[in-house]
Amino acid sequence: MGSKTVLSGTFTDTSLPIIRNDALLSKGSLFLFDPSHSMGGFEGTASQTVVPNVAWKEASALIPGETADSLSGKVFHNLAAGEILVERTPKKGVHIINSLLNQTADRNWHIQPSSKLAAYMVANGATHKFYVSLWLGRTRRGVGPAGSTFHLFNNPGNMFIAPSDGLNGIGRLNYRATDDNGGAVPHQRFTNTDINGVTGAPSTFQLGAGMLSSYTGATYRNKQNSVILYRAYIEDLTVSGRTYAEVDALDYALYQAAFAAGGRYFGDTYTDPVTLP
Repeated sequence: MGSKTVLSGTFTDTSLPIIRNDALLSKGSLFLFDPSHSMGGFEGTASQTVVPNVAWKEASALIPGETADSLSGKVFHNLAAGEILVERTPKKGVHIINSLLNQTADRNWHIQPSSKLAAYMVANGATHKFYVSLWLGRTRRGVGPAGSTFHLFNNPGNMFIAPSDGLNGIGRLNYRATDDNGGAVPHQRFTNTDINGVTGAPSTFQLGAGMLSSYTGATYRNKQNSVILYRAYIEDLTVSGRTYAEVDALDYALYQAAFAAGGRYFGDTYTDPVTLP
């Protein structure tokens, strides 16, 4: 059985380190999706499921009055048997398989992070710098044009975190290696960016897969990537005082450890996408 020790009194030494709920967090942290985290877990994939924001305490310090509930996310989807399949992997990831043959509508599964976070980022986008990252596994590459997995975006005139596939603009997520399957399945992906600026007033905030944001309609059906969502993070670098290089290095080291032998995501298993043609 674990134990907890509560220290009384007031600490006046401001040089003492602050112990946060994740090794990546800082005073500028806004959003951390990590379903394998003890404070980020949720069950299933059903619509309206609440998805905790591990960084809610740090975010609430930047957005006064907000709580764990108001800074959490929620699941939304448009599912149909034979067209899209969503499952939880043994290592707690969210696996979204898109059919490349049978889709008849705009199928998707996604989390909408809190609109309070979106409003903060848009309000400060012109003067603050931000770090955004995503960890995922691609289990089957789509045939393109492929939609985005993580964005705060409406269209090219309204962008903050813009789609990673196509549509150039502020906030495009960049892969450390070429954006292909690399011959390995699942092909683990680490992608991030530093954002300095906002275009218009983006409001569509989504983390998921399938036909999302502007990637809807017949043009995008039966063409989407199948992916496992593992982790997503946003930090206000201006508030934290950290540089992109500093956070990138720390985040990438955590990513490498998580997928290396003995890591929490090593050896994860999932349904083969070929079962959904």
